[in-house]
Amino acid sequence: MIKEDIQIWQRFVEGDKAAFEYLVQTYYTALFDYGMKFTSDREMVKDHIHDLFTTLWDRRKHLSQVDQIKPYLLKSIRNRLFKSYRRAEVLLDIDNYQEQVFQDDTMEMQIISEESVIERERKITFILSQLTRRQREIIHLKFYEDLSNEEIADILLISRGAVANLLYQTLKLVKEKWKVSLFGILFYFLFSW
Repeated sequence: MIKEDIQIWQRFVEGDKAAFEYLVQTYYTALFDYGMKFTSDREMVKDHIHDLFTTLWDRRKHLSQVDQIKPYLLKSIRNRLFKSYRRAEVLLDIDNYQEQVFQDDTMEMQIISEESVIERERKITFILSQLTRRQREIIHLKFYEDLSNEEIADILLISRGAVANLLYQTLKLVKEKWKVSLFGILFYFLFSW
């Protein structure tokens, strides 16, 4: 993967339009999803991604070698959004997740499914609300973007050890809160009869 990234980046820097199109097509969705963790303004995220790719193309001759493209681009869009936030002071919470409801064949199954999703979403939202912004961000990078600790360290500008520690502490906290949440539901059902 690293070798492929180096080759694609080199072709892009040399002005290969196919390599540039590959970058846009391959990483646009990941950049958009990551950007939406910082704001609910879809157009702003799209504009920043467009500006990022335009700037990269315009300045390609002056760019240094990149070994791993995805972390580089994620870090770039994060920096652009944070700069925009500092200017406008309009950054929103990262946990504005909305889970898509699956359509089932029967109305009864759809209602059961919706109730299950809503309850699970409430638990997840509650647990995420107990985490710091940094903890929510590290969960997104690790599990939604599937990045290594080293790549996350590069994006967040912290050491690899700090990433491992933060991830461990965050997962431990999520696990504890999930157990407490499940225990509370079980306790309610056992003693409410």
